[in-house]
Amino acid sequence: MENSRKSRSQISATPKPLSHISWEQTHTVFHCLATYSARVSRQEYEEITVHWLRVLLTACETAVPKATFCLFSAQGARPDGGGMSFALKVKGEAESALFASDLERKFAFRPGYISPSGPRSSWKPADYVFKPLQRLVPTIGVTSDELARAMLETAMRDSRDSAVLENGDMRTLLG
Repeated sequence: MENSRKSRSQISATPKPLSHISWEQTHTVFHCLATYSARVSRQEYEEITVHWLRVLLTACETAVPKATFCLFSAQGARPDGGGMSFALKVKGEAESALFASDLERKFAFRPGYISPSGPRSSWKPADYVFKPLQRLVPTIGVTSDELARAMLETAMRDSRDSAVLENGDMRTLLG
């Protein structure tokens, strides 16, 4: 999407072709496109979360199969298709697509609550509960800065070919 603030009626279920991208200098791909499952239909959520990812994975497999791919997922994602939440099943399906790809290095990041690191013009209702709670129980989430640094550190320095990183893994990585 060219403008991340598009309304539901402006979202195309089919992403643009990726042939216009210059891949020569690409070493890492960060897929952080996401939406809230409650803000779109189930079909739109699956399209955005899984279909668009598959289009990008196919392009990467062809153009940069040795690239590192980092997927923004969610705590509780269920690649086995189980669980009670539709959204977490779909996130699991996205992870399954990533790990089934022919890319050389692939990582899924599963943050829980993402606490805003910097100033925020408006708080969401969850922020009033989780931000103070996160100080008492740090394992429920990470800050937005911690998530970004964990993704960068993993892409640049992690020697593994693949991994799923939960909140605790990200915090350990950052020391």
